[in-house]
Amino acid sequence: MALTFRKVLRYGLVGALLTGGAGAALAADPPQTADVLSKLHEADQKEIEAGKLARRNGQSKQVQDYGKMLIKDHGDADKKVAALAKQEKVDLAASTPAADHDMNMEANADFDAKFARAMLDDHKKDIAEITEARDNTNDPKLKKLLSDVLPTLQKHEDTAQKILDSQLTK
Repeated sequence: MALTFRKVLRYGLVGALLTGGAGAALAADPPQTADVLSKLHEADQKEIEAGKLARRNGQSKQVQDYGKMLIKDHGDADKKVAALAKQEKVDLAASTPAADHDMNMEANADFDAKFARAMLDDHKKDIAEITEARDNTNDPKLKKLLSDVLPTLQKHEDTAQKILDSQLTK
C-alpha cells in the first residue's frame, strides 16, 4: 500500500500504538510488548520516509536538516526496537510497511510551513501516546525503551516548533 504524506501523519505513532480508538482500554489493560514493538517499528519506518520527503522537498536548509535528523534518529530508534524485538522473539518483518512510491507533497513555498505544522502536531500526539504506553506497561525493558525514545521525540517536537515559528515570521 502506497502512503501519501497525509497517511504517514495520520497513521504515525499515535495511530500505531492505539488503533481502533482503544485509548481507554490502554489504562485498563497494559499494552502487549509485541504489539508496541511492532507499532514502534512501523512508525519509525514512516518517520524515516517523512524525513526523506523533507530532504527532497524542503525549501530551506532548516527543513532539509530536520529531515536528516528524522532519518538518523528514527533509524537509531528502530535499531533499539529491533534489538528488543529480537530478545522478545517478535517478528518485525510483518510490521514493515511496503516501500512508498507515492509519498508526495509539492515542493513549493508552502512546503516548509505545512511540513513543520504536520510534524509538530504528529510529535505532540506521539509523545502523549508513548508516555501513556510507558506508564501502563508491566514490561521493564519496554518501559526503558519508551523512556529512551521520549527525549528524541521531544527534540523533534521542539525543532518542528522552531521551524514553524521561523516560517511564520517570514
